[in-house]
Amino acid sequence: MNNKKALFISLILILSGTTAAIWFTEEKILPFVPYSEAQVIMNTVIKITVYGRNKKPAVKIALDEFKRIESIYSRFDPDSQVSKINQMAGISKVTVDHNLVLMVKSSILLSAKLDGAFDISIGALTNLWSIGHKGNFIPTQEQIDKARSLVDYRLIEVDTLRDSVYLPKKGMMIDLGGVAKGFAMDKAAEVLQNFGIKSALIYGGGDIRTIGSKPDGLPWQIGLQDPRKEEGTLATIPMVEYDTLSTSGDYRRFFEKNGRRYYHIIDPKTGKSPEGVTSVTLVYKSSKTMADIHSVGIFVLGVEKGMAALKQFPGVEAIFITSDGRVIITHGLKGKIEVSR
Repeated sequence: MNNKKALFISLILILSGTTAAIWFTEEKILPFVPYSEAQVIMNTVIKITVYGRNKKPAVKIALDEFKRIESIYSRFDPDSQVSKINQMAGISKVTVDHNLVLMVKSSILLSAKLDGAFDISIGALTNLWSIGHKGNFIPTQEQIDKARSLVDYRLIEVDTLRDSVYLPKKGMMIDLGGVAKGFAMDKAAEVLQNFGIKSALIYGGGDIRTIGSKPDGLPWQIGLQDPRKEEGTLATIPMVEYDTLSTSGDYRRFFEKNGRRYYHIIDPKTGKSPEGVTSVTLVYKSSKTMADIHSVGIFVLGVEKGMAALKQFPGVEAIFITSDGRVIITHGLKGKIEVSR
């Protein structure tokens, strides 16, 4: 039994006349005690930390929301709606959940804005490489070219009236990956807010979603990992103006062979991992749309093209870490983050 609990019980036994006041004190303290829970969902660790009352049931239902969305959007689950779309590629349209239709539609629009650097039809390539699942496997150029021929977001047919999606080429595959995770994080945040939670942090791989500030009124401070160090942070971002952070890097799932690093981010146009940057982090205020801009596309574009593309997304700021160790930030973040080197 901890000291606080022992003191609390002793006061009830000795000072029975002040029991009500003591309960009031405990009620004041409880909202400032955090509750955290983590589970492996969507092929990554999802951790939710909340302050306030109703913490445990709120977190449980928020995690259940991740599982519900995973059951619809995962390409690894053969019974998911995304898998059904992939299985019926070149055969027939598939009727799916309306939110999935909207996500595919908005992802196509995002792909157009990023000149195809982000492409949800990349499934054939990600399936071919399967970084983290095939050891140090490197496909041949012929295999890469064959998979690339099945990647083109412009070919995806979406019917928002009949809630159907169709992939016209047999072997085409959509991979919603980080888009679905970002959507799930927003939905989980809605669950927490419906429970009256006003202070929370949702973590999922390279993505973070915050609600409000910490109970002491200070903003959530998010540390960015140095891509070439297992421990320590390269920069710290106070989430004052933002509630969403998305990071893509070459250090999460990778292997090295013959002096080159192969990792899970694939350029849809080359069929290979891009070079030039090791990490890209975006921060912005969630618009609660189906596909906010995602860091993967900006990572693939690189610093120069990525900076230019960001002009289409007012309020979105970025931190680029280049292969030679430079830290480059967009104008809106200057003076707002602490860089440790």
